[in-house]
Amino acid sequence: MYRKPWKRHYLSPGETAEILKVTPASLRGWTRKGILRAETTRGGHRRFPVSEVIRLARIKGLDVESSLLMSFRLLIIDSDIESCMALQKSLSSFAGVSKVRVAHDGFTAGCLVTQFHPDVILLDLNVPGIDSAQICSFIKRDHQTKFIRVIAMCRNCSKKLQKQIVNLGAEVCFSKPLPLNSLKQALGLEDLDD
Repeated sequence: MYRKPWKRHYLSPGETAEILKVTPASLRGWTRKGILRAETTRGGHRRFPVSEVIRLARIKGLDVESSLLMSFRLLIIDSDIESCMALQKSLSSFAGVSKVRVAHDGFTAGCLVTQFHPDVILLDLNVPGIDSAQICSFIKRDHQTKFIRVIAMCRNCSKKLQKQIVNLGAEVCFSKPLPLNSLKQALGLEDLDD
């Protein structure tokens, strides 16, 4: 039913430098010399494939795979403020979730997708004023955002809409109230207290 626990595809220069214990200037030099492959987004930002970072970390004798596989930023798009805040608090307690942000409207959601750079979006399909299917489709088609995971959720959602959102690129569509254990399983998360 669920895909394997997700892993990130790309890291920022800051994340890569921290993991490899070098300066950003060293990364630029390694990129120029072909030691570390980087890709450039349409906006001109350099991103490092996780596979490349892991390869170089192994050469340097660093053990980093588990942190790369499980650390991610989460954006919750949901107009229900109370539910959203409870979900934010709950998900923030899981190992692997580095930061959680919330958006209650389409404008804020759009700003956070470009400024916060989430790795995972939890998208309510019933946010007033936005076409969630169109948002999912845009995220999955755009070169800069196509690697963002989308997990949909909705209250009283038809099977047709659930199937449509999955066909547009969402991994799964959960009914609300969210089954937290199923969401944890989909994200591959563990409680910090475990």
